Amino acid sequence: MAKPLSLNEIRRRSAQFVVEWRDAPGDERQEAQSFIRDLLQVYGITKTKAALYEYRARRSSTGSQGYIDALIPGLCLIEMKSGGKDLAVAEQQAIDYIDDLAEIEAPRFVLTSDFRRFRLLDLHADDPRPSEFSLDDLPARHDALAFLAGYQAVSFGDREQETASIKAAQIMANLYEALSDSGYDDHEASVFLVRILFCLYADDANVWERDLFYEFLERRTNEDGTDLGPQLAMLFQAMNRETAKRQRNLDELIARFPYVNGGIFAEPAPIPAFDKDMCDLLVQACAFNWSAISPAIFGSLFQAVKDAKARRELGEHYTTETNILKTIQPLFLDELRARFTDALHDTAKLKRLRKDLGELRVMDPAFMRKPDVSRDTWETAA
Repeated sequence: MAKPLSLNEIRRRSAQFVVEWRDAPGDERQEAQSFIRDLLQVYGITKTKAALYEYRARRSSTGSQGYIDALIPGLCLIEMKSGGKDLAVAEQQAIDYIDDLAEIEAPRFVLTSDFRRFRLLDLHADDPRPSEFSLDDLPARHDALAFLAGYQAVSFGDREQETASIKAAQIMANLYEALSDSGYDDHEASVFLVRILFCLYADDANVWERDLFYEFLERRTNEDGTDLGPQLAMLFQAMNRETAKRQRNLDELIARFPYVNGGIFAEPAPIPAFDKDMCDLLVQACAFNWSAISPAIFGSLFQAVKDAKARRELGEHYTTETNILKTIQPLFLDELRARFTDALHDTAKLKRLRKDLGELRVMDPAFMRKPDVSRDTWETAA
């Protein structure tokens, strides 16, 4: 499966990028898109669908219509200016556009450039001050933009990730309601959404080419959604088959998807019928940054989308990962981690620890308040 470019390869590409653009005139109107495309290619983003160019947006301060030079939804907004222009002013213009974006499109990073300098602002950082460096410094500072290649420091359990997980669950809840309202069976809808979730996450987490699933939706399905179900069925069928065993005349775009083992695409399922509204929901879901979700929280939230009352209250009542860890770390995690550290270079101790982990059972007392939940549900293998 596709992996991010190595930092060494990014450094090599960035040096080549500097050579190619060092003597360019730096005209915003004539060269902005070419500069951005070449810059993104340094970090392995080569498909046009990964970034939206000349994206129409309204400035919140003036109400006037304008265009964002490039937007990678949920990740980065890029604004170009001609050589010598004030990048601080360009940054404020870029921020001005963000208010007009859908919540799932809002970027974490704002990158501005005048072809000679870069200015990077992390809107989620504790320190609000942007960093600046020159074009010639890019090879030495290539890691500053490594988030474009998928190198992001994710702090599992922080509030930002918990919020992202709730947004993700709300997106899945909307998709589930649309399927349910169309008469799709509950179990079938669950299987289908798990597969969709995998594809959405894979688009953003370097499981395969960035935004490959989004490109598939855009290029191989009708806007009204009439052929979306059959096309997805063919895609899922292909991903369940090893690449060497696929038909030689398989659609070339589908052939770019890797084989996914583990059985996630193995179970036969009826093909869902989509309409335009349902299709739009799925396309909108592609704009969310799925790599930001917390696996620990999202599992329980995903289960909640199947209950109408829980969907209405989604995100209002749940225990955060941070608070979960406050309980389970002193209860058993600290001891297990200490055992692992002690056994790190002792094969016999590691085998005993693995055996004990396999036999560990954890009960969530909250389930005891639900009379319709079976006793088997109370115990989960750690």
